[in-house]
Amino acid sequence: MSKPVRRFAAIIAAAALAVSMSACTRAGWVSDAPPAAGVQTEQDGYKLRNIVVVADESGQAILLGGLHSRDDAAEVTGITVAAEEGYETYGEPVDLGFTASIPRGTSVYLDGSETSFSNPELTPGRLAEVVVTFDGATQLSVHTPVMSAEHEDFAESFSTAAG
Repeated sequence: MSKPVRRFAAIIAAAALAVSMSACTRAGWVSDAPPAAGVQTEQDGYKLRNIVVVADESGQAILLGGLHSRDDAAEVTGITVAAEEGYETYGEPVDLGFTASIPRGTSVYLDGSETSFSNPELTPGRLAEVVVTFDGATQLSVHTPVMSAEHEDFAESFSTAAG
């Protein structure tokens, strides 16, 4: 291969790489912003986004995140949270007593004000199993981290919800 052809091929490869790398970011990206916390899942048009449990050492806790209905209006008929007891085993679930209506294509955000609860079995650094039940008996379940109420990303939400 001649020198000009190799040079042209290298330029084309560099341009293609630059275009593919630039597609990974979007306008407004902030390099020092923390990654989204929590976990997510979706099924049958329902989505759980950034679900995380924040707890203090005594087991006072809040559930944070978002619930979304893509296709139809939906009713959340319950949420339970169970603390991790051992490898892939979880204790007795605590019913948060939370219900909500989600209009089609919108989200309900859990900021802890209506999703605070107590479970002395929760341990920051371990997992919790969160089960959200929708009308029609659809359940979405995630295993999410239990974050410390003192963590800088969650301390303000925890103290606001604790009130």
